[in-house]
Amino acid sequence: MPGLGKTTVARRVYNSPTVTYHFHVRAWCTVSQVYEKRQLLLQILADIRGLTDRISEMNDEDLQIKLRQCLLRNRYLIVMDDVWGEEAFEDLKNSFPDDHNGSRILVTTRSRGLALEINPHREPYSLRALSEDESFRLLKMKVFNEEDCPKELVAVGKEIARQCRGLPLAIVVVAGILAMTEMSRNEWKKIANSLSSQVLNDPEAQGQSVLELSYQYLPEYLKPCFLYMGVLDKDRDILVSKLVRLWLAEGLIPKTQTKSVEDLAEDFLMDLIDKSLVIISQRRSNGKVKACRLHSLMLDFCKSKAKDANFFRLVTRCDDPYASFPSSDYGFEFDFYHHLRPVSFASYRLAVCLKQNHFLESRPSGLGTRSLVFFASTDSETRWPYDISFILHNFKLLRVLDFECIDVASFPVEIGLLIQLRYLAVGGYVSSIPQSLGNLRKLETLIVKGLRGKIILPNTIWHLTSLRHLHVKIHVAFNLDDEEYENCSVLENLVSFSRLSLPCGQDAERILKRFPNLRKLSCIFYEPQDSSTTCNQFPALDFLTHLESLKIVYFGTPLNDGKFNLPSNLKKLTLSDFRLPWSHISAIGSLANLEILKLQSGAFEGQTWEMEEGEFQRLRFLSLDTLDIVQWNASCDHLPRLERLVLQNCNDLEEIPFDLADILSLQMIEVNCCAQSVEESAKEIGEATGEVKVLIRSSDLTT
Repeated sequence: MPGLGKTTVARRVYNSPTVTYHFHVRAWCTVSQVYEKRQLLLQILADIRGLTDRISEMNDEDLQIKLRQCLLRNRYLIVMDDVWGEEAFEDLKNSFPDDHNGSRILVTTRSRGLALEINPHREPYSLRALSEDESFRLLKMKVFNEEDCPKELVAVGKEIARQCRGLPLAIVVVAGILAMTEMSRNEWKKIANSLSSQVLNDPEAQGQSVLELSYQYLPEYLKPCFLYMGVLDKDRDILVSKLVRLWLAEGLIPKTQTKSVEDLAEDFLMDLIDKSLVIISQRRSNGKVKACRLHSLMLDFCKSKAKDANFFRLVTRCDDPYASFPSSDYGFEFDFYHHLRPVSFASYRLAVCLKQNHFLESRPSGLGTRSLVFFASTDSETRWPYDISFILHNFKLLRVLDFECIDVASFPVEIGLLIQLRYLAVGGYVSSIPQSLGNLRKLETLIVKGLRGKIILPNTIWHLTSLRHLHVKIHVAFNLDDEEYENCSVLENLVSFSRLSLPCGQDAERILKRFPNLRKLSCIFYEPQDSSTTCNQFPALDFLTHLESLKIVYFGTPLNDGKFNLPSNLKKLTLSDFRLPWSHISAIGSLANLEILKLQSGAFEGQTWEMEEGEFQRLRFLSLDTLDIVQWNASCDHLPRLERLVLQNCNDLEEIPFDLADILSLQMIEVNCCAQSVEESAKEIGEATGEVKVLIRSSDLTT
């Protein structure tokens, strides 16, 4: 039965520090009723080693071989969540080597019979529905946290809990409604009456009625935001950054004087999370939500409501042309197999999830379509560049166009036709961007995944005065020799930019001053051909007064002047490959608002880091990755607010300073692929405090 908490229990086991320490490798994949073998393989490999372009382009057979190689001789835990049929397990089992070393595969399923088919030698662990007392305790905890339920609400609260039929998902969803409702008996009675009017003998059907009630209680401005998640959630995590930008492009977030639209969008998302409609799946180092998803039952409900409201249309195709579409997709797909002539769509939004050539070769059109979003094909197919210029002629009123997953032959010149465009994501064989991009005066988000090195932006980019987010997956540069450069506009609305390639020195400052309101910047500083004293130095960035997050990779010889002149409001800083002596870190340590620091790949060099008094007074997260440090001298006075410490690939480091055990705020130490003495020092700190969680991935990992 859905909604009993199977995934929640599996997640707690999976994330348990004891389990994390015991297994060398852990991976999680969500299977669901309709699954694709390739997608499962990619999910598992992503958790183990991350997805490179080379892995993403492998065929299914090579993916299976790669997965087996990653798991061989390692003690691993693989979770297969929401399995509906034995076929999914059979498809993957040959990729799971049995080295008799304690590796485990954890399967969650709604079917006890299926669990016994997969492993007939072990009785499956079955979750039961909660009792009425347990249901009320869960309801109280979700609504009141540690506080007591007011006496006048106890009776009606028990009635509401009883009507949830012991389903934890239904209980927490109803609790989300109650927490946002006036704490009066009359208001709670209205909710109880709404539930009692739909009491059904089938607990699963009753759960659906609870979801319907939660949707009806949503404010009108949140309903389209919730429905939009049904477009993006294909049993995968949804990146919050992408979700927010799409909400903005769709006009779902109002503009206010008190908050940025991005912050307001994140507030909307937190409202959905607080109402238990959305699940947090990943957090950022600053504690904010990085990725989210919907419970499978909630996803089905969301798709059903989206269909009823004609909110979007899913375009897909079965591999078997004679097979019917699964009922879970609600029959609002379009099958191209029997439609060889061009197809015209009337839907406001189209979500395309099928092999690229199936959709593109049909030459579809949609004069009324406002959003066209492509999902990566998980089928194994030959990849070659496509000409998608016809889309720009046939869908002229688009506000959202996302074909990042399609390998386009080149950035189409016809893009300038889409003058209503707010969101544009392009992928493929892109080496240049056409001047016609400057016609998109309403564009707010531009994402380019180029495969041919550095991309030079056209000078018409300065016409995009509405642009808020500019992201290039390799790196991007400006033509500084352009005669019109000095007369170009300032992009005052741009708040995030990556990955910008800049020469060190005054040229970098000259460019960055055209983005005065940047909040997030990821860039590459490189040593120019003229490596004079004025060029080979860290540029002054203190004029970026709104900048909160900065990531810099440096290419070149060590800087002549390693002093950092950084914005005082900076909260997050990531540095790589500067190879500066540790004495230069004092300028970073003095940043009054710095909360997150990541030092990677030789950011600093030298055997000893001697921390000084008064540094890093607000730092909450510290990551040291691939540094040659041997001795680290620090105490609780140096990092008084540290919450999480991550050490990775610091092979020469002897130990973690034991005095860090005296930091009252310290919650977690994570050690990945460091010396055994570092692992032991982390354990000693954990044992000494009794509260600090210690997560260790040993350096004996064989992949």
